[in-house]
Parts: sequence; structure tokens; C-alpha cells
Amino acid sequence: MSTNLIHLSNFKDGRESGLRHYMSQFGGSLHYFAYSLVHDRAVCEEIVSDSFYKLWLGRDKIKTVENIRAFLYLSTRNACYDYLVCPKNKIRFENNDGDFLANADPDLESQIIYAELIDIISAEVEKLPELQAKVFRMSYLEGFDTNEICELLGTTASTVYFAKSKAISSLKQIFKRKNLKYYSLFFAYFLLR
Repeated sequence: MSTNLIHLSNFKDGRESGLRHYMSQFGGSLHYFAYSLVHDRAVCEEIVSDSFYKLWLGRDKIKTVENIRAFLYLSTRNACYDYLVCPKNKIRFENNDGDFLANADPDLESQIIYAELIDIISAEVEKLPELQAKVFRMSYLEGFDTNEICELLGTTASTVYFAKSKAISSLKQIFKRKNLKYYSLFFAYFLLR
């Protein structure tokens, strides 16, 4: 029996090891996906946890890993949208993302692929030297500008530029060695930003 079938079987049989496997597999990209919608880490954590809880409760209806993935992303997206339209949360997003539904990407699959690409990039960023990883994360994944990074890290703009340049160069090489497809996606991600 393949590893994927074992994890699916464990999950469907109610073994926590099956749930932990899928939390590990999808958790990071779900958190990023939720954060891209609600911009609040604590809320994201709660939404993603709730999605896994709902998945666990409905595990008897799951047939494939693709069912798990689809359920988690739809559940997370819907919970994020519910959170954003709730009257008590509207004030927070009025100036920011007030019309998020009108501008939302109707293609959920492209949002999922984007979140999973960020997850792949994040895993490689963790392997970089500490300063390069911090600067890359703050700049490209968290949206800080150079001045904010300098202030938070107590460093100069030239150090930030150098660390960012070295990180991108290292990541280009990593993705080039691993697989041309990921290398192309990596560049597409940064060119479209």
C-alpha cells in the first residue's frame, strides 16, 4: 500500500496520525492563503484550525486526498469571507479591503496554487543564512519596505539590499537545480508582484 493511501486510511479510520499528516501537508499554505484574505495572523490560525476540525468531523465522507485539499481551501476561503463581512469586523477593513468580494479572484484553483507556491518558496527560504532568510521573508512575504526592515533589524539599507540580492540569487540556483518548472514559477511570482 502506498504512503498516500496509508495516510488517507489512517485519517478515515479516525487515527490522529492521519490528521497530523494533512495538517503538516496543507497547514502552511492554508495559513498563507487565509492571511492573504484577512491580514490577521490570530484570525488565520483560528480559521485554519476550524477548517481542520470540520474536516475531521466529516472524515467519513472523504474519498481522496484531492477531496481533503479542496475541502480545506473552500472551508478556509468561506470562513475568511464570513469573517470579513461580519459587521464587527467591517470597520477594520473599510479603508483596506472594503470591496474584497468584488475584487476577489474568482479562480480558487489559482489562489491555491499561489499559496502552495509560497509554501514551497518558504521551505527553501528557511534553508538560507539567517539574515538573508529574515530579509527575504520580511520583504517579499510580509510586505515590509527597505526602511521598515532596516528599522526592525537595526541595519543599513545597503545590508538589506545585499541580503535580498543574495537570497534571490541563492533561491534562483536552488530552483534551477531542483526543477525548471519551479524555477519558472519562482520568477513569474516575483515579476508579477
